[in-house]
Amino acid sequence: MLILTVICGIAAAVFAVLWALSRKNLKNAVEELHRIRMGQTGRRLRLASPDRQMEALIAEVNHLLDDQQRAEQAHRQAEKERRDEIANISHDLRTPLTSILGYLQLLQQDSCTPAERKEYLQISENRAKSLQSLLSGFYDLSRLEAGGYRLELEPLDPAGILFQLAADYYADFLDAGMEPRLEIPQTLPVIFADRQGLSRVFQNLIQNALKHGGEILTISSREEPGWLAVCFSNPAPELSEEDCARLFDRFFTADRMRTGQNTGLGLAIVKALCEKMGGRVSARLESDVLTIETRWRRSAAPGR
Repeated sequence: MLILTVICGIAAAVFAVLWALSRKNLKNAVEELHRIRMGQTGRRLRLASPDRQMEALIAEVNHLLDDQQRAEQAHRQAEKERRDEIANISHDLRTPLTSILGYLQLLQQDSCTPAERKEYLQISENRAKSLQSLLSGFYDLSRLEAGGYRLELEPLDPAGILFQLAADYYADFLDAGMEPRLEIPQTLPVIFADRQGLSRVFQNLIQNALKHGGEILTISSREEPGWLAVCFSNPAPELSEEDCARLFDRFFTADRMRTGQNTGLGLAIVKALCEKMGGRVSARLESDVLTIETRWRRSAAPGR
C-alpha cells in the first residue's frame, strides 16, 4: 500500500509538472502570437520545454506565418508595380498631350505663318496618332492579360505575312534609312497561330526596330524539330545586357529618360501574344546586335 501511495504521488507530481510546462508553453505561444499580431514580423513560436503535440501545433502555426509573410511581400511588390505603372501611364499620356496643347497654342497666335500653321498641324496630328496608338496598346494588353483577346489557331505559313509586312513598311524603312534583309525562303514550315495575332507580333517587332534599331533589320528563320524560329536582328550599340533582360517588361524602354520615347508596350504585347498562341519569345545581345527570336509550334504533316 505504501509503495502504491508513493507511485501515485510520483505520478501526480509528474502530471503536475507536465501540466505546468504545458501551461507555460501555451502562455509563451500566446505572447509570441500577440507580438506577431502587433507587427513584430519575422518572429517564430518557440517552446519553453519539449512537447510533441505542442511542437506539431507550433510547426503548423509557423508554416502559416511563413505563408502570410510571403503573401504580404507579394502584395507589397504588386502595389509597387501598380504605382510604377500608373506613374508610367501618366507620363506617357501627358507627353503627347502636352505637345499637342503647345502647338495648338502656337496656331492661335496672329504671327503664325501659313507654312508654320501647316507644320504645327502635322506635328499635332502625329502626336495625336501616337496617343491613339498608346491607348490602343493599353487596351490590347489589358484584354490579353484578362483573357478577353480571342485567338483562333490555324495552320499558317508565316513567310507570306513577313513578305507582305516588309512591303507595307517599305516607305517607313526608307524614311528611317534602314535596309530590311529578309533571309527567309519563299515558303516556311506551317505553324499553328492566329493570323491577326501573328501579324501583330511581326508588326510590333518591325516597329520596334524602326524606332530603336540601326541601319539594318535582318529577318531570318531556323527550323528545329517541332518548332520554327523567326528572328529579328538589328544593331543596338546603346543597349546593355541588363536592358536586354527587361525588354519584354511592361512600360520598359531602355532610352525612356534619354529620348522621351513612350512605353515598351509593343514588346510586352509581343510576349503576351506569343505565349497565348503557344509560342515563345526571347532576346539576346551579341556584339552590339539585338536579336529577338520568336519560336512557333510546327503543324504536323498530313497523315502524321
